[in-house]
Amino acid sequence: MSGPQSGKVSVVIPVTDANVDAIQLLREYSRPLVEADRNYEFVFVLDGVSGRVDRDLSGQVENYPLEIVRLQGGGLGESIALSAGVDRASGEFIINAPQYLQIVPDDLLKVLQALESDADFVATWRHPRVDPWLNRMQSRLFNWFLRVLMGIQFHDLNSSLRGMKHHVLDEVSVYGELYRFLPVLAMRQGFGVVEIKVRHREEKGRTGFYGIGVYVRRLLDILAITFLTRFTQKPLRFFGTLGILSIVLGVALCVDPLIAKLGGASLLDRPIFVLGTVLGAFGIQLIGFGLVGEIIIFTQSGNLGEYKIDEHVSRDAVALTDEDAEESEQAVPELSSTSASVVAAAPDTDADEPASFPVRVRELLPGEDARWDAFVRDHDGGTFFHLSGWRKVVEDVFGHVPYYLVAERGREWLGVLPLFWVKSPFVGKNMISLPYAVYGGVLAADGDEAITTTLKETARAQGVELSADYVELRNEVAQSTGNPTSDLYVIYRKELPKEPGEVMAGIPKKARAEVRHAHEKFHLKFEESKDLAAFFQLFSKNKGRLGTPSLPLRWFKALFEEFGSNVVIHAVRTPDDQMIAAVMSFCHKGAIYAYYSGSNAKFHRTGVNDFIYAKIMEWGVEKGFHTFDFGRSRADTGAGRFKRNMGFEATPLQYEYMLLHEAAELPNFHPSNPRLRLWQRVWSGLPSFIAKGLGGRLSRYLP
Repeated sequence: MSGPQSGKVSVVIPVTDANVDAIQLLREYSRPLVEADRNYEFVFVLDGVSGRVDRDLSGQVENYPLEIVRLQGGGLGESIALSAGVDRASGEFIINAPQYLQIVPDDLLKVLQALESDADFVATWRHPRVDPWLNRMQSRLFNWFLRVLMGIQFHDLNSSLRGMKHHVLDEVSVYGELYRFLPVLAMRQGFGVVEIKVRHREEKGRTGFYGIGVYVRRLLDILAITFLTRFTQKPLRFFGTLGILSIVLGVALCVDPLIAKLGGASLLDRPIFVLGTVLGAFGIQLIGFGLVGEIIIFTQSGNLGEYKIDEHVSRDAVALTDEDAEESEQAVPELSSTSASVVAAAPDTDADEPASFPVRVRELLPGEDARWDAFVRDHDGGTFFHLSGWRKVVEDVFGHVPYYLVAERGREWLGVLPLFWVKSPFVGKNMISLPYAVYGGVLAADGDEAITTTLKETARAQGVELSADYVELRNEVAQSTGNPTSDLYVIYRKELPKEPGEVMAGIPKKARAEVRHAHEKFHLKFEESKDLAAFFQLFSKNKGRLGTPSLPLRWFKALFEEFGSNVVIHAVRTPDDQMIAAVMSFCHKGAIYAYYSGSNAKFHRTGVNDFIYAKIMEWGVEKGFHTFDFGRSRADTGAGRFKRNMGFEATPLQYEYMLLHEAAELPNFHPSNPRLRLWQRVWSGLPSFIAKGLGGRLSRYLP
């Protein structure tokens, strides 16, 4: 058989159930591949199945690109069936699909896209699950145990939908029940493995508790895969650890009988001494097994291929002579900027007709974060909150589910829309772009309204599928749509001067006097700070005074860990070194976002708040920033008045809402709602330790 065909997709389906509807599988699995104009084939592997299934498939050979592999005997298992199917497959990309419609067929394209984005193997995570809760619980425990024991981050190793490049099974040995651990084995072998979410459609098979034999086999499989992935190159660590523990336990059991023996007692009636001796001898044997394994590894290490080369650059490959370079320039015609971008984006397509490709919208794939961030940075409307790091922090800290959408033509990105699925007892079930952020919404290349509309309609469809009430887009500027908008919030922002000394001239006279008052009379000191704990104390107390739950400390730690030096804390201290005010700012594309703040109310008379923001602006000018973003406020609040007094003008934010059913209405759970005044007063009266503890939990539901 010749090598795999470039770009071709082989859908390998092992069949072990005689009741499978093979014609439905062909029809449903082929539909998205045909719509995407993919070159594909089906390889059905019949493991002990004949009769109707075989007849149905044989009757479809003329209608579909189809191979049928019949295994002798039957009951050989999924590992052998997959290997037999891949041996007959002719495609570069292999999609191992289940024998019933466990997932939405359109998600086969997500697996394929991940493989085309340089992944060697794609594991899938059925999310959200639709099978009985007991099955879900057992699956979660199984995968959680594996993550703890092996340190891997897969969420659903039981999912039967996988994708891989054709050559993966040439180097990954899979047999017996280890089929379900194929992603782990591929990762161990050095292949690039990613996990993507797919939509769960139905689950067939047993429900409830399985027999005791099943759990025993699963436990043995876990032990086997743990050893194979962690200790095959260092067996002495495994056997030696067990051996040392056995020896230590044996010695401990023998100590008391030996002391008694020295005192004249007999060992004949002390079976514990015999047990200790046996454990000690067994431990020595285990260490011996480990040493033998190390000798084998040492002598055979030259034959082990435990790594993959991602790229090899040699001097000969890049060091062209002047003559070579001239020939190269003559051989390659000069490209316009437009055609060059198309060639870079889709090298296997016709660069002269980029518009011939349809626009499609898909979810962001693993490994594409850097490309997403590059798109955000290059877009005029891209903000700090649009960066992929915001997704990671929100997902890790609060568990909200991200749906980051990409619109593309061929392989050229035309727009992005970051979204989160948020379920809250206070605001309902909604899609939000972006939670915990001032800005969000669509970023379309060149402001293309058609791309903007396409992304919004995809978001609407996703919201309807999830039974959401509305899709909230936190736009900074108005967009030409007929959707309802909210004028609740305004933004305060202005350009910074060229020199630090010019900052004070841009602050109104009264606030300028407060800044000088803080410095000359109270001798307050301004500094950059790493004291996150002190900042959090001020921030949480400030929230408590306002009657609002505080974000948890782990949120701020996660921001620091994800964004590094782009998150800065500025603080003001008294002459005796007490921190009395602090502001956490984000830095992005020449702008400073003064985002989170807190201050000690006892020191407000010193002008500390005016002082710290004036100093942050001076710091920004010194660092080369050109814009100061003072964040959003409600126009009729004290925070809004303070910002105006500092010389900032309000600009209304254009938050947009797509209501998804007749009963849906704009959100009204915000501090301006009179119905919440009583709860604000109650919250502000809580002891700080109670408010801090509860606030961290409640903030998850206040995005």
